[in-house]
Amino acid sequence: MTAPGPHHASGARSVAADALSGFVNTGDHVNVTVLTQQDLQSAKEVGAPPHAGNLPYSPDRAFVGRDAQLDQLCELFRPDEGVEQTRSHVVHGMGGIGKSTLAVHYAHRNREHYSLLWWVTADSPAQIDASLASITAYLHPQWAAGVGTEARVAWASVWLQWHPGWLLIFDNVDEPRDVEPYLGGLTGGHHLITSRRAHGWSTARAVGLDVLDDASAADLLHELACGEAPDRRSPRYADARALSTALGNLPLALHQAGAYLRQTGTTFVSFHNDLGLMLDEAASGIDPERTIARVWNVTLAAVEEQSDAAITLLYALAWLSPDDCPRGLLTPLCPDGRALNKALGVLSTYNLVHATGPAVRIHRLLQITLRRTPDPAGLSLTPLPAARGRAEATRVLRHALHPEDAAGPASRATWDLCMPHILTLVATVPDGYDDAPALPLYLDAGERFHEQDMDDQALPLWEGIVRVYERLPRPDTPEVLHARHRLAGGLVASGESHRAAGLLDEVVADRAELLGADHPDTLESLNDLGVCRVSEGDVRSGEALLSRAARGRERVLGRSHPQTLKSRSYLATCYALQGRADEAVVLLEQLVAEAAHALGPDHLGTLEYRVLLAGSLMVTARLDEAVRLQEAVMADCERVLGGDDPHTLAARADLSGYYDLAMRKQDAIALRERLVRDHERVFGADHPDTVAARIALANAYGAGGQQEAAVALLEVAVADCVRHLGADHSLTLGARARLAYSLVKADRAAEAVTLGEELVADHERVFGADHHESLEARGSLADIYRYAGRFDEAIGLHEQVIAHRTRLLGADDLFTLMAWSNLAFVHFDMGRFEDVVSIGESVTAALGGAHLLTSYFRYVLTVSYAELGNLEETIAHGVQALADFEHIQGADHSDVLLLRRLLSCCYWLVGQQEKAVELMEHLIADSERVLGPDHPDTVSFREELREWSG
Repeated sequence: MTAPGPHHASGARSVAADALSGFVNTGDHVNVTVLTQQDLQSAKEVGAPPHAGNLPYSPDRAFVGRDAQLDQLCELFRPDEGVEQTRSHVVHGMGGIGKSTLAVHYAHRNREHYSLLWWVTADSPAQIDASLASITAYLHPQWAAGVGTEARVAWASVWLQWHPGWLLIFDNVDEPRDVEPYLGGLTGGHHLITSRRAHGWSTARAVGLDVLDDASAADLLHELACGEAPDRRSPRYADARALSTALGNLPLALHQAGAYLRQTGTTFVSFHNDLGLMLDEAASGIDPERTIARVWNVTLAAVEEQSDAAITLLYALAWLSPDDCPRGLLTPLCPDGRALNKALGVLSTYNLVHATGPAVRIHRLLQITLRRTPDPAGLSLTPLPAARGRAEATRVLRHALHPEDAAGPASRATWDLCMPHILTLVATVPDGYDDAPALPLYLDAGERFHEQDMDDQALPLWEGIVRVYERLPRPDTPEVLHARHRLAGGLVASGESHRAAGLLDEVVADRAELLGADHPDTLESLNDLGVCRVSEGDVRSGEALLSRAARGRERVLGRSHPQTLKSRSYLATCYALQGRADEAVVLLEQLVAEAAHALGPDHLGTLEYRVLLAGSLMVTARLDEAVRLQEAVMADCERVLGGDDPHTLAARADLSGYYDLAMRKQDAIALRERLVRDHERVFGADHPDTVAARIALANAYGAGGQQEAAVALLEVAVADCVRHLGADHSLTLGARARLAYSLVKADRAAEAVTLGEELVADHERVFGADHHESLEARGSLADIYRYAGRFDEAIGLHEQVIAHRTRLLGADDLFTLMAWSNLAFVHFDMGRFEDVVSIGESVTAALGGAHLLTSYFRYVLTVSYAELGNLEETIAHGVQALADFEHIQGADHSDVLLLRRLLSCCYWLVGQQEKAVELMEHLIADSERVLGPDHPDTVSFREELREWSG
């Protein structure tokens, strides 16, 4: 687990990268693997053979009643007009309606237009990754054999960007958010999605499928059963029509019934009578599970009469992944290869599985029905107990991964084949079932995900492991506590920090009691609990926990142990988040020196601590040092990792931000423009990180006074985010917020106010009213009101934010103090200088002297005291502000020149004429040099000095 920090994190609850060994994508919970330059080049050079693809089966000859939908897909995609323009469309409908069949027919009809046709099993993010990884195994098999799933997914993504003109079919998507990162990041081809979900598709147009019309359904059933075109005037056709109506005109049910009738020679009337009840109407229409259950009840009885082995295989397949189960995996259930092929042949004959080629596929509805005893229709379906099928599924996986006679662990390739089946197994545990035989599988799979920084995908495994352990007599062994700790990590990676914190509280207490307070495992849980508290916004309690963990690790493991260094870096992050950046600097300077000695100067951990140090130097207003350090870190990243490595790109982005704060606006813009080009080259034009780079460039344009350029770029970025990520994605909301700010700065206040008000409503709908991001949105709207001159509304909204921040975080929290600062700026614009002074003195006292916000507030206080006629306080704050701003902005900045003029006037008025004249003379000389002798400010300064002299 990682803690929020000044490097990559944004927002109170953001989580920064643990080290430079991984790169966090802007998409939710998506990791990007770093590929070498050689790997990237191979993705560019490796081509695909003609008509390459992995479609699961050939088009069904009996394909009726879907011509209109097939034509609609062709019209939407328009493949004959070129396929390099990214398009995404969804085919939706109930289970068994024929979504996948329609997708297969579209792909085959248009295969000559596509460079690659790839079927992506999309039940879950893990299944999607496995399918994308198989592209790499297909195109670049030797390299793929030596790397993990994450690297193969990354390579495939780069390959797709370099080779436009492909079709990806995401089959059986349950949650739109599972595929949205791919729709946004994979551009240059077509995405066809099948799903039961009709709504929630922000970036794709939906095509709905309903049951077949009566005539088409009867035609299909007749052709499947009789093998010939129907005579619609014959009595037999009338019987077929009556049966198809009883089956609800549901294509899958028609296929199952047709296969049975064709194989057994049973008549339509006889099958109809055996089926028993007519189709019941569920509240929302046809219930496909009840319909299919009735058909399969008849079919399974026939299969059982022919082959016990086929029934055994079928019930084992019910608990495995429905797609691409290798035949070899099933060998323990049927050791004789001929017997295995025969049993699969029987299942294929009755259309219960697809067993063409090396893999076996089974329909998900059949799996659901087989797992249930009794089934939804109350029928007795299972010749064997449901538990038997699950036990056999567990046995085949254990045989593949933990064979008794194996000389070593299973290969990576074997794990990749088995992982989807393990995830299906753990996701389908019946209530009350003793899953202990699968425990070794779950444990190994969970640790493999952890090693690859994919704890979010391991979450169901650790939940299953903990369920098994809870049934044991002793639920407090080290193994159980380890599983609960890993479960907490999965919760954090999945965005459920609150649940994780509660669990870690228990684990820390249990480990301390069982193992001792200083055991490394106890300290690990204590450290991660602290990180979790910080991520939830409770920085104070997080600091206390991390301090205990750091002291304990130093005592037990040593001061320079990597885990000790990591805990101390988290502690430094806590200091920075609480406005104690000077303490963070001291600690990080120690960490950089110790890490360089213990790990090496080029170690990723050392580079990370230097990045954090640069951020803390920036916060303490030591911008020159921050810039120099960040420039050195960027150079080292380029040398060690390469110019296009994501960590190098992140270092450049940080540096451009520092240039902006140091008033080096043109340097910031130039670096941001380079970053956009870099991201387009490395990730592609529409990748979320590329869009984020454009947003950052727009911010640089705005900071440099190029407001119209910023607005134009942000309008494009918002449209890209909505199209590829969805309207509610965090990056989309952030882009819209930046657009609203740029609009008001470009004197388009009415548009900015409308957008800002919409953003508040959207944030509260997505996150809730008390969430940090929602409060940020309210504060941003208040700033827009301020710039638009609507001061009363701005004050009211800022006061709401302050009340919420104080209640949630405390009066001295950094974000609470920043909210007070924003309120003070409104009072300043209104000329309410007494209110500015009251707020400013309180905020600067809480922040301390070594904070960037304190420096800016001193400037505001200097002007406010001057307006109130309090010359002594004006001089006291002005001297400090002048020193700060000469350091931050440079001695020649226009704000610094005006501040020097104000100070010289104050000195004159309090009777220190000699000091006033000396300061004004230096000011005039600098103004002539910087602005020119005829600039209005220079002329004004000279006139003021003449008045004093004359």
